Amino acid sequence: MGAFEHVIALLSFVYALALTHLLSGIVALIRADNRVRFSWIYAFWMLEAFVTIFANWISFWDLRTLPSWSVPAIVLTLLMAITNYLQAALVCPEVPAEGPVDLTVFHEEQSRRYIGAFLFSCILALIANFVFGTLQGASEWGAQNLAVLPMLVAAALAMIFRARWMQIAVPIGLTATWIYYFSFLQGALK
Repeated sequence: MGAFEHVIALLSFVYALALTHLLSGIVALIRADNRVRFSWIYAFWMLEAFVTIFANWISFWDLRTLPSWSVPAIVLTLLMAITNYLQAALVCPEVPAEGPVDLTVFHEEQSRRYIGAFLFSCILALIANFVFGTLQGASEWGAQNLAVLPMLVAAALAMIFRARWMQIAVPIGLTATWIYYFSFLQGALK
């Protein structure tokens, strides 16, 4: 087992837990569907958590060619996985056995927490993209900051400005940025 495989094994556990948390949250909402007040804005942020986990996980493939892994590099990648888990855990509401589940109210009350986790994920991604892309030559990581920086700005705007139009504009902007990211910045696995 090489250094990459050793590191990715640990990260895979964290990403698997994050996806499990998201999927369990979705199942709980489906089971309570007749009591759920749906919110498209909230649904976007749940999808955002999934896309962030997927994008970070798939991007680690580019690091398989690194000759060695320093402790700071391992800690940085682990912090990225942990913030992805936090975003996934925070976006999933507790679904009680009885009573209404209002996702609009949940978003109003809790969104700063899960958007904050996404914002922190963006900050860590900027650092990781610089470290692995610029300093260590991982093929596509340096250029990925072209998408991460607008994501960071969008998340900050969503945290600061609570107006409904901003809560709608940010998901539209992030969706466009993810499309750009997956179309031009995240290459095929080889």
